[in-house]
Amino acid sequence: MASAGRILFVTEKFPHPVDDGGQIRSFHVLARLAAEFPVTLLSLAAPSSADVEAIRRLDVEVVECGPRRAGWTVPWFAAEALFTRAPYPMRKNFSRALLAEIRGRLAAGGVRAIHWNHLDAAQYFEHLGGERVRTVFDTHNLLTRMYERFASTAADPLRRAYTTLQWWRMSRFEPAILRAVDQVLVCSDLERELVHTWGVHGARVVPNGVDVASFAPARGASRTAGAAPTIVFTGAFSYAPNAEGARWLLDAVRPELGKLLPRARIVLVGKDPSPALRARARPGEIEVTGRVDDVRPYLREADVCVVPLRVGGGTRIKILEAMAAGVPVVSTRVGAEGTAARDGESIVLADDAAEFARAVAELAGSPARARAIATAAAALVAERYDWSRVVEPLIDWYRDA
Repeated sequence: MASAGRILFVTEKFPHPVDDGGQIRSFHVLARLAAEFPVTLLSLAAPSSADVEAIRRLDVEVVECGPRRAGWTVPWFAAEALFTRAPYPMRKNFSRALLAEIRGRLAAGGVRAIHWNHLDAAQYFEHLGGERVRTVFDTHNLLTRMYERFASTAADPLRRAYTTLQWWRMSRFEPAILRAVDQVLVCSDLERELVHTWGVHGARVVPNGVDVASFAPARGASRTAGAAPTIVFTGAFSYAPNAEGARWLLDAVRPELGKLLPRARIVLVGKDPSPALRARARPGEIEVTGRVDDVRPYLREADVCVVPLRVGGGTRIKILEAMAAGVPVVSTRVGAEGTAARDGESIVLADDAAEFARAVAELAGSPARARAIATAAAALVAERYDWSRVVEPLIDWYRDA
């Protein structure tokens, strides 16, 4: 392990349990850094002592800096964001205790660099004053772009007005921080090109990845003749793009799919579905699992994995996991942004609800076609997206730094 100072890995959300896309990226990047350098995790409180111990087993020093904001404060901070320079949810996720810990560590010396994980953490950069140390900002996704899409797709006039205002503020806040740090990490070449237009030069692409060995195809027997096809959508449904995607899947795609696959079963797999989404569950038709410890059993029984996203950024870990598990994927073009998957070869893309339903039905009804798509996708993921490969450009930067 290299020496010459510690890396401060700063994150608002404790990177365990590993139960959504952001957590998966945070955990694997942290683990790879800790294998090479001394690392201190500065975060708000972990959900449990078991989660703290899971991170300590990576040989990471863990410092918890107070609790996260309670859920009941969300409306207050959403309203406050009408009048602040920083967009929502920056103020909600700001912690004076965390900022004090960062300042104290810098004053004590021995810090190689600060790794800001998400914009919620990178906002502290503005408050460091004269303290100077090399800084890395892992964007995960570009919120300016995501807010712009929310504003353009919002149906309710008040929601559209609010998201438009937040997009305007984010379009000033986020690029300013990106330009100020030493190294920006983005998830795709597409995002690197976008930040270049914001005056951010030399951004490094560190795409999302997957533990290929653990997701390697291990599917059970093929669906028996006459059995209902299973369509799976995985994700954290507290994340607005996933929640909106689930609504579009059920409201727009499912009626079209019913004409082609009347017995299709849709399974929504992931934590924090809203009460309204849970209420959509129908035995044998729509299943809403809530949080699961492992998505792999659900992928193994899937005929098709769908990614019905119309808003979002970064690259979708859910796509990479399905591909590594040998499941054919149907996605919107927004959902598949940033991946090297090619339409008709290793993925099927569709944006219109009827077109999306037809793509799902065709794969579910043609085992040979589904197998060809899944095989090409599994090979792509193994070649380009295993975590052991994708984090190396970041490790190289830290070695040079």
